[in-house]
Amino acid sequence: MDITPFLVKHQLPLKYQYLSEQFFIPLAEDIVSAKPSNQSMLVAVNGCQGSGKTTLADFLVTWINSNTEFNSISISIDDFYYSAAHRASLAKDVHPLFATRGVPGTHDTELMKQTITDLLAGKTGIALPQFDKQSDDPVAKQLWQKNEKPVDIILFEGWCVGSTAQQPYQLEQPINELEQHEDDAGMWRRCVNSCLANEYQNVFALIDYTVMLQAPSFEDVYGWRLEQEQKLLAKKGTGKGTFDEASLVRFISHFERITRENLQTLPESVDALLTLDEARDISAMTLKADSVPQPLIFTDLDGTLLNHDDYDCAAIKPFLAQLADSGITVVFNTSKTFAEVTQLQAMLGHNQPFITENGSAIYIPKFFFPIKPIGCEELELYWRYALAPRCAKLHEDLKSHASAFSNCYRLFSELSKQEVTELTGLSTAQSELALTREYSDPIYWQGDDEQLGAFLALMESLAYEVLVGGRFIHLNKQTNKGQAQSWLLEQFKQHYRHPFTTIALGDSQNDMAMLDEADIAILITNPNSKAKAKLAHKPWRVSERPAPLGWIDEVADLQIIKAQLASKQEQSHG
Repeated sequence: MDITPFLVKHQLPLKYQYLSEQFFIPLAEDIVSAKPSNQSMLVAVNGCQGSGKTTLADFLVTWINSNTEFNSISISIDDFYYSAAHRASLAKDVHPLFATRGVPGTHDTELMKQTITDLLAGKTGIALPQFDKQSDDPVAKQLWQKNEKPVDIILFEGWCVGSTAQQPYQLEQPINELEQHEDDAGMWRRCVNSCLANEYQNVFALIDYTVMLQAPSFEDVYGWRLEQEQKLLAKKGTGKGTFDEASLVRFISHFERITRENLQTLPESVDALLTLDEARDISAMTLKADSVPQPLIFTDLDGTLLNHDDYDCAAIKPFLAQLADSGITVVFNTSKTFAEVTQLQAMLGHNQPFITENGSAIYIPKFFFPIKPIGCEELELYWRYALAPRCAKLHEDLKSHASAFSNCYRLFSELSKQEVTELTGLSTAQSELALTREYSDPIYWQGDDEQLGAFLALMESLAYEVLVGGRFIHLNKQTNKGQAQSWLLEQFKQHYRHPFTTIALGDSQNDMAMLDEADIAILITNPNSKAKAKLAHKPWRVSERPAPLGWIDEVADLQIIKAQLASKQEQSHG
């Protein structure tokens, strides 16, 4: 997006564009990726006075609305302050310090919870409260804006949003002159703490994701808040709700206790921590997602994800959809062709990257990554990266060097649709798609075992990797499933900040390189496989049942999958 209008709106220097590129856009992307499927999301933005939380929230809303399909709005806890008259009543009945807006106990938490709950429920026409700090009173209700369409992501910013209460013993000693001279008995701070421990937590429990702007210390807050006050005075002039320097010190003292507690305790629990230096510039950002490995699944198809005999999709489709909804990518890594896989993905409603013809080519849906990976060419709706030479090279080598074995095998491309159907169990239409090969041409062996040994030795001498699959012999050159998997994994690492745990599933020797490259290797039991996978470097799990139920059993049983599914299915909105 063009950031210039945003800089002008908030009177920001040009360096804010650099900050947005380095920190705020990655933060926005992390928020979007953390959004639960089919559910609105509440994002808390916590920061002390003058830290820039309001500006950050507005930037996130602007970016999300400009770059995603989601509708986002920003609301402030400040807009839920009680009127001056209501606070005067609290000052009379409870404690004089409640006359000053700011601390827990001075907000209308019932209105706050109802407003947020209605927005999260997808309702429209919800009146969004507004508070005028200059008059120190809410704006007239008839002037409150209303949302015209359902909101997907709500940015909820405020100095105490997401804060937690202190323990009773922490309240015994005053921490500043305000508490010492005006709350010596501790009644006010105990009331504030009680409000924070109860009705405010009922609101904060709705939060899905928390951002914190962390100041270096509380001592920096005064200077930042003074700068904020000077902007308000320049914009609106002197008024009831503005402060001179002396009154500002007293005002900020109301916030000191909770602010200090936040600076000490909140950083450990937030999803995104933006560390500020004394000049209020961001010096670092830590995203919780950066340290949490995400599962990335690579899977063979025939005999692994799909039943070896009938290729039925019905049993696997719901579970694949559940994984996709939870943000888990499942990459098909198969000997099948581009035409076969695209048809299968359409049947499954599965639009994710895939690898064809035993690692020969990788296909990535356009814009799956923000930037096209280096070396890819465009092909209709995909970016394609080819690792292997075309079939013509294999045909040439067979003709030149293996003519003595020509009566012992038939190339897959030489079979008729009917023969493919008989050998594989595919339908005639599916067999036609299987014959549209670009980079590989499997061999259907018809000779004896002695001839096979001699043939395989010859092809290996020509730098071909020989893999025996469930039905055919595969000859790979310059690549295999494992190499293709590694290349695609690198693209994920370049485009996402968090680490990945790779999970590979296969059923035969043809999948061995893919399984060896993965962090977790799973062998799916296939009674029909002629050549079981034998991993060279690691142990592997073996399913009790064949595909597709064995695939579901093993994937669903992995702790990293359970954790990911649970985090997305958790109903945090009560």
